[in-house]
Amino acid sequence: MLERLRDLKQDIREKVRVSVRAAVEMVTPAPKQLDRGPLSSGRAFCDPASKKACVTVCTPRGDCSCDAAALRESLEKALQEHGLEIKVGEAKTGCSGTCSQGPFLGFPQKGFFYLGVPPQAAAEVVRETLVKGRLLFPYLSINPDRSYRPDILYDRFSGLLAAIDESVCMVEVAKYFLDFEEGLSCGKCVPCRLGIRRMAESLERIVGGRATMDDLEQLGILCETMIYAPFCQFAMASTKPVLSAITYFKEEFLEHIEKKECRAGVCQALVEFQRKKAFRERMVAKKKKPSEAALQGADP
Repeated sequence: MLERLRDLKQDIREKVRVSVRAAVEMVTPAPKQLDRGPLSSGRAFCDPASKKACVTVCTPRGDCSCDAAALRESLEKALQEHGLEIKVGEAKTGCSGTCSQGPFLGFPQKGFFYLGVPPQAAAEVVRETLVKGRLLFPYLSINPDRSYRPDILYDRFSGLLAAIDESVCMVEVAKYFLDFEEGLSCGKCVPCRLGIRRMAESLERIVGGRATMDDLEQLGILCETMIYAPFCQFAMASTKPVLSAITYFKEEFLEHIEKKECRAGVCQALVEFQRKKAFRERMVAKKKKPSEAALQGADP
């Protein structure tokens, strides 16, 4: 089984390399095709790391009906009226001019952008967003994984920050998250439908004191396979807690497998195993220790 998983892992990696290489070759233009078209007007791109404020407006190619050029001119006029030295750059996009959500107005240094901003709204954008620091929600590009409060503007994606003390078993934590994710899988693709189940079975053997090193190796292979092979990103997100636990707390997994012990005293099967082991050791030591009576009887 592990040999088949190793071969699958190598096949997936090779397919990913070939796909990425083909995609790069398709989108990489030849040197003679590096004509920027409308971008040759001399306007520079905004540098997100620069301390000098700037905004960007999309620059579509072809026959665009989204009034990007008019928005840029209106912004420059509104900035001049407010006495703001803010550069209006050109956003580097691949738009062909048929987008129905434009024009796009970006704020690279703040990490958000507006959609469908009409030229007549340029003065409002300058006044409310650039002068007062307020977000205009009717134009804001919404992402459910992002906070849009001006004082808490951050990306959290699907990550999780958990504070855990030494009284918690990290193997049990990995099992808890995987059990939770297993109930959310749609089951459409095999890596997610069966991969999570096989991982859960391995973790069940580890916390139950029945695992071998093959279970730990299988967990690592399945975690990596489920990053590249599934239909969507759910499988990748669901295996991240397990992969993080194995990466940063591998010694606890090894203790569960090799020593059959849980340092936190959480895994009941291992606690019972250690209790019985300690009892047997005491009994053996008691048998080996000669009694005082026997010693006295042996004295001349």
